[in-house]
Amino acid sequence: MRKFVSLLVIFILAISLSVPALTQSDAVVDAIEEYQSEIPPYSLIDADALGTVLIERDVVLLDVREVSEYEAGHIAGAFNVPIRELGQNLDLLPDLDAEIYVICAGGARAMLATAALHTLGYDNAINLKGGMRAWEGEGFPVTTEGFTVEATAIPEAINADVFAAVDEYLSTLPDGFDLIRADALNVELVENPDIFLLDTRSPDEWENGYIAGTEFAWVDEFMSNLDVLPEDLDTPVVVYCGSSYRAGIVTVWMRLLGYTNVRNLVGGINAWVASGLPLEGAPEVEAEPLDLEATFNDYLTNLPANFNAVRVPEVEEAVASDDVPVLLDVRTVDEYTEGHIEGAINIPLNELTANLDQLPDLEAEIIIYCGSGHRSAVAMAAMNLLGYENAVSLLGGVRAWSGADLPITDVVTTAEVGTAPEFDAELFEIVDAYMTAIPQGYFIVRTDGLNVELVESEIALIDVRTDGEWESGYIGGAVHIPLEQLFADMSVLPATDATVVVYDDPTHRSSVAMVLLQLMGYEDVRTLGGGYGAWTNAGLPVEGN
Repeated sequence: MRKFVSLLVIFILAISLSVPALTQSDAVVDAIEEYQSEIPPYSLIDADALGTVLIERDVVLLDVREVSEYEAGHIAGAFNVPIRELGQNLDLLPDLDAEIYVICAGGARAMLATAALHTLGYDNAINLKGGMRAWEGEGFPVTTEGFTVEATAIPEAINADVFAAVDEYLSTLPDGFDLIRADALNVELVENPDIFLLDTRSPDEWENGYIAGTEFAWVDEFMSNLDVLPEDLDTPVVVYCGSSYRAGIVTVWMRLLGYTNVRNLVGGINAWVASGLPLEGAPEVEAEPLDLEATFNDYLTNLPANFNAVRVPEVEEAVASDDVPVLLDVRTVDEYTEGHIEGAINIPLNELTANLDQLPDLEAEIIIYCGSGHRSAVAMAAMNLLGYENAVSLLGGVRAWSGADLPITDVVTTAEVGTAPEFDAELFEIVDAYMTAIPQGYFIVRTDGLNVELVESEIALIDVRTDGEWESGYIGGAVHIPLEQLFADMSVLPATDATVVVYDDPTHRSSVAMVLLQLMGYEDVRTLGGGYGAWTNAGLPVEGN
């Protein structure tokens, strides 16, 4: 009998040693377990659905951004409590059964606040997916008029220990709100292999691949799998899911359980894959090879009549409207800081594909500009191919803007990091490799240089203007292929090892054509800076006019 008891003690000790020594009270653990029992759903609502809710009934709108963000524009009827101050302002919320919609800029802070509120017992706290970016991206209005609510009593049902733990967590949130991007995590995993990775997705998702070295604890069953967590509560932990929301819940839980260093992977495993980083355990799937010719031909034939180019008056009107589009400056940092259009964020051309998490969703209105219109057209073509259908380029760039006596500023606008959309992995890999390797000069040839080259070298000139433009005159030796017909008949194109110069008037369509030809494998393609107009302005000869 003593032998049996000894074995039982050893067994119990072995189990206890494999489970972390959590520092919180039983009340906190019970609160998390009760919250977990409600999952799924994961307390999310999209902008369209929230817009409908606001028409149908009165609800509580809680904006947890900083005061300056709130004052710059918020949903009408929303009151502001910055997330770090939420615990000390629970008296501004109604009872525990109130329908509360939590809002931030992109959804990350709101998820933390929503999870904290659920843990306290606010069972109907719901996070606006995508935050204000999604709301404004759907064209819903914002206001700068403040909205206040009267304080009431904090619900007596909130346990004191749970409140203390939640308040301490929220009030000590660091800059960055415990978020880490995929590229930064990849570097850290090399430098610090002791980082503990935790995948909180469903078993089916796990079977489709995971980051190497990851432990698995499905959010729906998290509290039953505490034995997979590290025993040392100071262990650096990174939690991820598909996009960030479920991992945000687990991040809150782990912090409340006593873990001191827990971060959430921004964009989740989707962002990891979009960054070209590897997975383990993914089943081998033979995907249909990407047909670039068909993809590009479909893109060109579906471009609108303006080829996604906009002029200064259109941009001026857009930035003055209530529904301001995203302004994206793809010049270098030095160029941007010297002066840019007010409100524009800066992502240099070569860094664009690595920073798509700074942009809204694929449906967002995005106006891209550079110095003259060439780099912005390159960026536009790349983004259009990836699915940003409403990304357009400003003809003439910031030079045209300044030339119209419109103001520029040196006040930097910083984009909040959100979640990059999901892209076709093969197409993203091709576009990303191209964008990051674009050299200085951006494949531009000037009129004087081209004039010399046409004498000294064999150049394949392609004119991508319309039939009417071509008939009014063209550069001698050019082949006419309107942009939308560029890949309609591959036999009219030169060999892929030919030296090719593309032009239009002004430089925009030729920049798009250049990108597509280079992505198709053409080794030496450039575009004529300033196009046909620059050629004729230089007094160089033309034919057909």
